[in-house]
Amino acid sequence: MLRAGVDEQRQAQILVKRRAYNKALFVIAAAWNLGAAAMLVFNPQFLLARLGISDSAGPVLARSLASSAAAWGIGYTFVAVSARRFRNFVWLGTLSKTLFAAVYTAALFTGQISFSAYIPALVDLLFALLFVEFLWRTAGQDKATTNTDERR
Repeated sequence: MLRAGVDEQRQAQILVKRRAYNKALFVIAAAWNLGAAAMLVFNPQFLLARLGISDSAGPVLARSLASSAAAWGIGYTFVAVSARRFRNFVWLGTLSKTLFAAVYTAALFTGQISFSAYIPALVDLLFALLFVEFLWRTAGQDKATTNTDERR
């Protein structure tokens, strides 16, 4: 009987650590996206110079990308607050980050961008892999459960 109590206590500790990890992962992802959005809005030349874009419409393009990055940042904030409730956002985020990395990978290998311009795609690819791990790890969870457990 004592052994069962110890096992339950250990499982509860693991659950608390996993929830803290999930929250940290999506807070960092939100900060990454919101930071990128802010940079694209307030200093679009930072990205445009690395991409070799000197067209006068470049800042508009950069700022339009900022709107998407900001929306994803807000979405990841929702996931950080309630991973169970907003878990489906992670599927879309995984797809978005993978596609972004694929576009930049093709551009890198065709000589269209430098490695320094490619670094954000590597970061997004890492997030995509971490998101896949999250989705795999949380695949069987009961979605009907209220999020009171997540607040502990």
